Amino acid sequence: MKMEFALLNRHFSDLNPLLCGCEDCEPGHSFGPAVRKYTLIHYVTQGSGMVYKGGESYRVNAGEAFIILPDEVVTYTADPQNPWSYQWIGFDGEMSKKFAELPVVISFPSGVIDEMIALRDSSVREYLVAGLLFRMYAEIFYSNVKKSNNHYVRRVKDYINTLYMSPLRVEEIAQKMNLDRRYLSRLFKERTGQSVQEYLISVRMEEARQRLSEGFSVDETAHLCGYDDAGNFSKMFKRRFGVSPAYWKSEKSRS
Repeated sequence: MKMEFALLNRHFSDLNPLLCGCEDCEPGHSFGPAVRKYTLIHYVTQGSGMVYKGGESYRVNAGEAFIILPDEVVTYTADPQNPWSYQWIGFDGEMSKKFAELPVVISFPSGVIDEMIALRDSSVREYLVAGLLFRMYAEIFYSNVKKSNNHYVRRVKDYINTLYMSPLRVEEIAQKMNLDRRYLSRLFKERTGQSVQEYLISVRMEEARQRLSEGFSVDETAHLCGYDDAGNFSKMFKRRFGVSPAYWKSEKSRS
């Protein structure tokens, strides 16, 4: 049994799904040689088979997937004794080029293409499939990547840049990263030359200048930048820029 679903080409720039499907193959069933202009991934749900490309052969078993890249001449054949069943997703887009870095046969997160196939036909189907395709991409490339020190520093910066208006504490940030507070503080200082608290203040102060220049009052700006106490905010602002926020706002309005 074979089912294939052509998707409307939405021309998404990053990951753009084109088709998906599934098939229970007969013993020895073969497809190809064939060439495509997009990336195609087959996930084997049961059985096994062989993939032939570039003068090489690859056995693929249940729980594994094989990757076909654009412009590759490929043939694949179901095992004569234990024929495979598989699912597939075809896609293009700028991020699809990264699949060329992977081996032909990979471990694969099960269930994602199942969800793509199960989606009902609708005007938003391609958007839903694209969302699942991004999830598949993340699971393939990043779920088992060892987290480096730079990874944690980037996560801390992203967390602060997103939530600087909230009452953040270094202890809370460390807990979000599943790190000891002292280790995180030392690591961040080594990598950036600033403490976590100094970085938080710098983000808040740059945001404060922007808000003041947009016409917000000192009290409003303090609140928007994570300070409940306008007096403490003014002290931090003057320490950073050498003038009070009220003076900076008045000078800005004149210019």
